[in-house]
Amino acid sequence: MRKNLILWIELLFALVSIWVLTSVNQRPEIANIALRVYVLVMIGVTGALVLLFRHYQSRHSSVDIARICETVCNLDVPALIWTNDLNTLYTNQAMDEILGIGESEDPGDSAMLLSTLFHSMGISPRSAAEELNGRIYRSTLLDFDRNKRYISWSTSLLKQNSKASLYFTIGFETTELIKAKHSLTAYAKSLAASESRYALSMRLAGIGILLCESVHDVFYVSEEAKEFLGVDKNEITFNEFRQKLHPEDRFLFDEYLNKMRSSQKDNTLSKPQTLEFRIRTAVGRPYVWYSYHYQENLTNATGGPIIGGALIDISSEKLKDATIERLAFMDDITDIANRNKLIQDGEETYRICKKTGSSCWVIVLDIDRFHIINDSLGYEKGDKYLRDFAHILCKYAAPSGMVARLSADNFAMLVHDYGDEELPLRTIEQIRIDMANLSTGDSATTALSCSAAFARIPSDGSSFKEAMEHAEFTLAMGRGQLSYLMGYNAALHQELVNKSEMEKELANAIALKQLQLYYQPKVDLRTGRTMGAEALIRWVKPDGTMVSPNLFIPIAEQTGLISEISHFVLHEACAQNALWQKIQFNPIVISINFTSEDFYQKNVCETIQDVLIRTGLQPKWLELELTERLALGDVNYTIQQMNALRELGVLLAMDDFGTGYSSLSYIQLLPLTLLKLDRSFIVKIETDTVAREIVSAVIKIAKSMGIETIAEGVEDEGQAEILRSLGCDYVQGYLYGRPMTALDFQKRLEAESNH
Repeated sequence: MRKNLILWIELLFALVSIWVLTSVNQRPEIANIALRVYVLVMIGVTGALVLLFRHYQSRHSSVDIARICETVCNLDVPALIWTNDLNTLYTNQAMDEILGIGESEDPGDSAMLLSTLFHSMGISPRSAAEELNGRIYRSTLLDFDRNKRYISWSTSLLKQNSKASLYFTIGFETTELIKAKHSLTAYAKSLAASESRYALSMRLAGIGILLCESVHDVFYVSEEAKEFLGVDKNEITFNEFRQKLHPEDRFLFDEYLNKMRSSQKDNTLSKPQTLEFRIRTAVGRPYVWYSYHYQENLTNATGGPIIGGALIDISSEKLKDATIERLAFMDDITDIANRNKLIQDGEETYRICKKTGSSCWVIVLDIDRFHIINDSLGYEKGDKYLRDFAHILCKYAAPSGMVARLSADNFAMLVHDYGDEELPLRTIEQIRIDMANLSTGDSATTALSCSAAFARIPSDGSSFKEAMEHAEFTLAMGRGQLSYLMGYNAALHQELVNKSEMEKELANAIALKQLQLYYQPKVDLRTGRTMGAEALIRWVKPDGTMVSPNLFIPIAEQTGLISEISHFVLHEACAQNALWQKIQFNPIVISINFTSEDFYQKNVCETIQDVLIRTGLQPKWLELELTERLALGDVNYTIQQMNALRELGVLLAMDDFGTGYSSLSYIQLLPLTLLKLDRSFIVKIETDTVAREIVSAVIKIAKSMGIETIAEGVEDEGQAEILRSLGCDYVQGYLYGRPMTALDFQKRLEAESNH
């Protein structure tokens, strides 16, 4: 709302206040009417501002926190963004005045400021989120000049997180209204009650009003409520109102009526309460979510008891909640549940099985040689194949089961067995038959199959998560085999852990130097030249067979061989880069991936420094890539380690940025030099405006922190052009080069040096 319009409205209300005060003795009845109009219109305007802001929030809510902060900064009313753990606080100038923070002053400890604010509002800081979220909270505050100010606060949830949720709070000044109300209260008692059936309430703007006298089963409705309900008259019976509710919500209304009628007996004023239900105007029309804020045993002008409240459209908030739940529990490629949702529902299923003595199967499946589909047909066709595979699984999990995508080409099913021991085998066989029918068109030459393993709950684990992990471990033991199928066996499990053939082969491969480094180019978008490379480990057997890192890296991590592999990657990559510099190619940055086992070692800095000295590579040409999960596993220790590495001169990059749950406040604390945008955003950047906005926001945030950005998974020029326009620094993907041997990469550097 424009500032000038607000000033004109305030001027109008001031003139009305002066007129009421001067006319109260001459025209008491008219003054009483004007007083009611004035007070209720002010309440309506406040409600309208709340609705306007909620409407604006629903249309513009996104993960673009920078834009939200900019909007808050431009508001003329006090506003703040905060988290329920009190560690984050962002305020605008109007809010700073209330908190007593000068323009050039450091705001100080956010937790202390928030605690002081909530205490002054009469709220415990620990329960502030629960007290404020989704309601109007009125408070009396003393500002920095010790002036009493009346403010109505509205709070909305911006983003929910398991550790800390982000909230937005805006305050609407009602000081002048309250002062006017106090001034007129003394006169109001002498004015006769001449207004009929709450006509004043009918004029409230933006909020539908429902009022009823305690002795009648009829709601009197405002103009806005008439529109909400699809009625033409100024009243609606309780039964007519009930018929407009969603069938699932009618019992809530029945409980409300019973409670309302019982409360009439003590005739005491209740606390404000809230109901949420769905209403539709007519048959065939969609249901709309409304919040009904009501209070029992109010008193009208004649002293009689009434019950009333306000209807507020909350459909946008419900849509936002559904969107947040989808992001947290749904896989965006296959449109089925993700691992989080599977574990949540699986634990409940496990509890029911334990209680009732029933059982279920958890089946984990892995598409055989899926990387061949991606490499030969591209990621777009690969994603379509994942969706088709998910649809097949849903067919055999229905009606009482569940399907989820765990990661990449890894899926899981939860199927009730009803005592059928052979159900997993028959189900997997049917799935493979349907998979064979997918081998058409571009994939006709590819034999499509899947491997699977299964475990029974509750007998195969002390929890659903443990049972699923047992099934996943059983599946991992068959990696490299086509159409592998195995049920979990506790004795075999232990034997495979101790005597894994893959473990033996990997140990031999390390000893026989069968591991090699491949290099994927990183290109500067401004110059088009190669500015670096990511070193990727490959296992090439003597017969030329290449084993995917997805197969042997998990085994290495489980058996402790990962440290030997990491040391090989570090030494080989540094030595190779130093060699290229001696040949006098253009210097490049070599990037290697660090695992948690390596990063959390106390002597990691000494190890890296020793390798740099022995290979002769300067630290500025080495970059360590860390994942969000690794970097935020132990934040304090992470910061300590990363600062030590930066002091050494090594560059630090965060890999797959945007796919985890990292807070921007953590990113500010980490001494990063590069953010690597995950390919899941890049593949959709040409068609999905949300993905493009996310990428744009991350790039802007990174630039504001002095951090460079690189996008991975770039496969076509359209994606590159968009990234160039958004200000991305570097790119990596098949458009610029696949992972290649050191010799092939050297030829690339040589060609660039000659031009």
